[in-house]
Amino acid sequence: MKRNRGRLSGWLMVVCFLLWPAGEADARALFQTDIEDAKQQEDSDAEENRLHHDLYIDGQLQTYGGYPVFENGILYVSIQAAVQVMNDKEDIDSDVPYEGESSFDFLEEHDYIEEVDGQEVVRVSQLQELGIRAEWLDNPGRLHLETADLLTVGNMRIGDSMEEVNDQLDVEWKTGFGKTADYIGFHGDMHEFTYTNRFGEERSGEVPDMQIEIINDNVTYMIFSSSDFETARGAAVGDTLFDVRRLHGSEYVEQTIDGKMVRIYHVNDGSLWFIANQEEEVERIGIWDFQIDGYER
Repeated sequence: MKRNRGRLSGWLMVVCFLLWPAGEADARALFQTDIEDAKQQEDSDAEENRLHHDLYIDGQLQTYGGYPVFENGILYVSIQAAVQVMNDKEDIDSDVPYEGESSFDFLEEHDYIEEVDGQEVVRVSQLQELGIRAEWLDNPGRLHLETADLLTVGNMRIGDSMEEVNDQLDVEWKTGFGKTADYIGFHGDMHEFTYTNRFGEERSGEVPDMQIEIINDNVTYMIFSSSDFETARGAAVGDTLFDVRRLHGSEYVEQTIDGKMVRIYHVNDGSLWFIANQEEEVERIGIWDFQIDGYER
């Protein structure tokens, strides 16, 4: 699957996770134990699909309408998948060539619909011309279609340099608190954040509007606690987990940790973490450069 990074370095929800950086081993171990049984069942259910290429739209595995196919060196997806990703794109970006028009009708009018092995398909390159991101990955073969760059906040992206971050935000940088991080950056106002420690005691601390980690001059995570920021699909602090599901889909990993509900969406090359209270209101959102083992995309 995806490359394994030697470190996660970021946030972990065992006391320090919600307030200070922690290590990759902790983050992986936190989720791995309770999801092993579910993962084994998922692997069994998916075994019959191993010979096919997988298709993801905004990190969500598509199980309908066929698989990506190559024909004469050209990559295609089914008409159903093309219409789905076009509709999803229009949901967050009204400035599309087919605005207000049926996606299927648009494809038909522009002669984008072809036939391969008796199936109606659309070239991935033509979807890219409509502003849809696409990336093919090998071993195993899978295609990611994305309506937006899901690892962004505003004009900042996972992998940006410290200089690029400074061009966007006024950040106070500190060294990595003895962790693997080179720098931890803090931006904006501070907010009180409460959680329950491992002894069942309620604790609180302050978290900034935005916290950013830098390793080897690359942004490895961004965590925001202010509604001034939102994900590429429009989820923001203050939304409910119902809103998150509506915007980001129904396929995710979830646990309750330190009294918080943590929902993780795996997307191409990273993950999005939504941290919510018991009323299912999102209090913090994290965008990371890693994925939980066993759930890679």
